[in-house]
Amino acid sequence: MSKKDQYGLEFLKVAAGGDIGYNCIRKDGIVDGNNLLQFLNYLNTSGTELLIKEINHYLNDAENTDYTPYDSMVLEHIDLKIEYPHLVIDGQPNVFPLADIRDLLQEWLLFLQS
Repeated sequence: MSKKDQYGLEFLKVAAGGDIGYNCIRKDGIVDGNNLLQFLNYLNTSGTELLIKEINHYLNDAENTDYTPYDSMVLEHIDLKIEYPHLVIDGQPNVFPLADIRDLLQEWLLFLQS
């Protein structure tokens, strides 16, 4: 099962006036803690690649679990904080495993590049 399906997300391409937009929405209009993952809407290809790189840095050096929380600078208006082994979005209590977020970001990147 893909991570987007696991978290109840749907990726959509929207055409408007010759431009194509990319959206991440919740399937069936569900509202719960997974709505926080819709921050993907604000990530373009380079931002997605940078966030994957930041997360991989933490996951690839898993021997050191004493990481200081890290504020990602990928998005200005959404607070993405890596608090190993989780991602915290806008300081909300719902946290997401970094490995899941990395996999979800890779799915988003493939979608953006398709």
